[in-house]
Amino acid sequence: MDLGLKGTVAIVTGGSQGIGKGIIKILLKEGVRVVDFDVKNPDYEIDYFKVDVSKKEEVIKGIEYVVSKYGRIDSIINNAGIESYGAVDETSEEDWDNIMNVNVKGAFLMAKYSIPYMKKQGKGVIINIASIQSMAVQKRVAAYATSKHALLGLTRSIAVDYAPQIRCVAICSGSIRTPLLEWAAEKEVGKEHIEDKIREWGEVYPMGRVGNSEDIGYLTAFLLSDLASFIDGTCIVIDGGLISLIPISSPAR
Repeated sequence: MDLGLKGTVAIVTGGSQGIGKGIIKILLKEGVRVVDFDVKNPDYEIDYFKVDVSKKEEVIKGIEYVVSKYGRIDSIINNAGIESYGAVDETSEEDWDNIMNVNVKGAFLMAKYSIPYMKKQGKGVIINIASIQSMAVQKRVAAYATSKHALLGLTRSIAVDYAPQIRCVAICSGSIRTPLLEWAAEKEVGKEHIEDKIREWGEVYPMGRVGNSEDIGYLTAFLLSDLASFIDGTCIVIDGGLISLIPISSPAR
């Protein structure tokens, strides 16, 4: 299906691997001109600009690069994110600040410095890659879960403040097969059992698997298109049915 995105200009943060890479793959298929903002060089061919999204000066330089090269910014996909494990008393202040700076401040800065261009154009879309941990929380992810909850507040605020010209939508995904998920599996069971652990996690999902980055890419492309023109200020869940599942085997009342 042609979503009408050909020739539009999108910035994807954290696009060098994982979910961001999957999003870029699908957007390129739709003819989108994509720029990857990341601290890590991509291992594939893409217009890349090195940006640490937690740093204002780097964000501004990156956005100026895109505008000078393409003349516009049609969409921002705030995907860059980091994670660490720990309950509140186990989380260092440094880890807390790092996660908030990348996951929340990064999305704020990208929106802050791209919105003026979108306003001039009279149109734009911002997608924040949140998580089902924006709604429900597992153990020992205090900083990460807090950051993903915060993204929902940012999403709603942007939507209310800038509609109807600019839409803002969050994507709340379940477990997606990425280097970050593999890192989490390795921390639990060791490198030699990563595949077994990811398969085990997938069996919890009604769909019987974890997601893949292209799943998020197809949803992102749809949300960027005019077919989604009445979707704003909300979180679209893509989790293989996980949050619909009552996690007990006995009858629930």
